[in-house]
Amino acid sequence: MEKLIDEIIGLEWCFFDRVRNEGGRAPCQDDWKTFRIMRGSQFMAWNRPLLESWHGDLLQARERGDNPMTEKYGYMMCIADPEANLELAASLPPVSEEKKALSRKIIGRLVPQNAAFRRRYPLLAAHARPLRTADESGGDMTSMETYQLGELWTYSRRTLTLLDEHLRDLEAAGVNYPELVIRNSLLQRGFSGLEEAEAFLAKRQRDA
Repeated sequence: MEKLIDEIIGLEWCFFDRVRNEGGRAPCQDDWKTFRIMRGSQFMAWNRPLLESWHGDLLQARERGDNPMTEKYGYMMCIADPEANLELAASLPPVSEEKKALSRKIIGRLVPQNAAFRRRYPLLAAHARPLRTADESGGDMTSMETYQLGELWTYSRRTLTLLDEHLRDLEAAGVNYPELVIRNSLLQRGFSGLEEAEAFLAKRQRDA
């Protein structure tokens, strides 16, 4: 699993490195350490069939000469402001209604889980993205919905189906997926888990 995750992150980093922004290269494109932690935290919460499917998607994209990262950020712009990005939308690979429906189903699972995480760990969630696209204000921060949909639309139908099934299985087991991903991130940053990180932020707030 670890080797497979490393291969996926390596492929994604190559795509990410080649994303061209209107304002020039973004600082995050030179921050390998943070990229690896953030992407690895997500993939550590996946199962092998899901990882293998996404790995296959990335290999196929490379063979076609496509860049899923460029497409992801393009989709995000179109979701956040469709009227202003009509020309961009026409240049992106079309997303089937089946994939859109599966993506919305996944978002429907993630929104209440993210809301539950925010109630349980308010300090950790204090700087989190807004939940819904409709909650975005002035373009200051992309919402969880916009960001996730942009990424989900780059997945194959098989990968989307496997992700939906994986989230369903986690729900049945009482596991909160966003908590799992954030916990993975915190472990890589030296914390023992969510509780320790929340307590650390509470102490820092008291001492401020």
